[in-house]
Amino acid sequence: MSVEKSQIALSLISHTNTGKTTLARTLLRKDIGLVADRAHVTIENQKYTVLETEAGESLQLWDTPGFPNCQKILSRLQGAKNPIVRILTEVWDRFRDRPSWCAQQAVLNVQQEADVVLYLVNAAEEPSMAGYIAPELQLLEWIGKPVIVLLNQTGPPKDRQDQERLEQPWKDYFAQYGFVRGVHSLDAFSRCWVQEGILFETIQSLLPPNDRQLMTRLFAVWQKANLAVFHAAMEQWALLLSRAAKSRMMTKGDGSSMEAQKQQAVDGLLKDLVNEVGATTKAVIALHGLEGDAIGVIQARMEHVEVQRGGQNWGEATLSGTAIGGIGGALTSGAYAGLHLDAATGGVSMGLFTVAGAVVGGVLGFFGGEAWAERQADHQQTPVMWSNDYLDLLVQDVIIRYLAIAHFGRGQGQYVADPEDPRFWIEKVKALVVRQRTALHEQWTRLRAQDSIAKTDEKPKCLTALLTSLTLGLLWSTYPASKRFLDSQT
Repeated sequence: MSVEKSQIALSLISHTNTGKTTLARTLLRKDIGLVADRAHVTIENQKYTVLETEAGESLQLWDTPGFPNCQKILSRLQGAKNPIVRILTEVWDRFRDRPSWCAQQAVLNVQQEADVVLYLVNAAEEPSMAGYIAPELQLLEWIGKPVIVLLNQTGPPKDRQDQERLEQPWKDYFAQYGFVRGVHSLDAFSRCWVQEGILFETIQSLLPPNDRQLMTRLFAVWQKANLAVFHAAMEQWALLLSRAAKSRMMTKGDGSSMEAQKQQAVDGLLKDLVNEVGATTKAVIALHGLEGDAIGVIQARMEHVEVQRGGQNWGEATLSGTAIGGIGGALTSGAYAGLHLDAATGGVSMGLFTVAGAVVGGVLGFFGGEAWAERQADHQQTPVMWSNDYLDLLVQDVIIRYLAIAHFGRGQGQYVADPEDPRFWIEKVKALVVRQRTALHEQWTRLRAQDSIAKTDEKPKCLTALLTSLTLGLLWSTYPASKRFLDSQT
């Protein structure tokens, strides 16, 4: 009678100094081991728990010493009837021949522990030019365990077509090795959490039936935890958007010029928004198990704002300028300007720029005609709020902020905002938001009708669902295989 397993073991293998421990940190979402730019930093097999069920079943990850020049080992094994047995039984000197000793430890681990081998390669190289790969694969072939190749050092996130172009030469190269059962991109610096899910699904498919059932339970743990983080992030961003839509500031009506009053009111709106963006970004960073301060750098520019004449229908307010930036302009345009959140004090530093994206509205009246209304406008308090178009830009920004955080690997250390986020994100997010323009504007109209002063915000369920749908759509289009385990989560 066979004893039912309670663990699935993965061995992380690679040429020395290719980034195994850095990738392990990203998968585990915590700092483990020692990372340094030199060979043989990891000299012992080290085991870590990646996933665990309530019943104590677990997915284990072994971080192994890097392979040295395996050609030397292969020449040492020439003529052996069973090279692996010889590696396992010989005494390799840890101090006089550390490279060979490290290789022996890696082989021991794979032979004795691994259900699946994760073989890490440097994607910045040409596969045919990386001379170390062939002898390392010969060792792995002798061992006889299923191997999944992981492409590390792939650079910034890429759109689907660019990612496929990067992966195809590696898939073509490894097609000649029958024991290599998959090639996946998983960069320690820029992976997305859904790529981990795709990898775990591949691992599941390679296991025997009983182990596959165990991996199914472990994958359910991963799915539940990561989707909980995803939905919590969407709720945080939707609450920010809801507050921005309901926010308004009154001009003083103190007799100063209307332009000065408008500028002052918009400055107040922007100060509140900048702090909201910074605080929410920091909260979403923490949700993802990352550390680091969120410096909310904001560029908010328009040509000018418009005074709405007549009526009290906020839906009729229009922009007379052209939006050329957006909240979080550092993300949408790559330029840092305007405001930034002081992480230490929570204050806002004001730069010299043209504030925009706000609409001044209200009943100014037509006593004596429009010219009279313009003369008297500076003596009357007038509400100022964010325009529909500006709120649309804010939706684009929060989705891009989410993507930046969701792709952040622990190889980078503490989270920092990256001004060079991929351009394909911006174009795709913009297209998705444009398609949902009518639905979004209905949300802005409904939210403006609510009490903007209440501090105990109700969860904006409709807006959260809309934001969730937009973000999932982008993840699906970039990582099509993720739709299998995300499709039911809309």
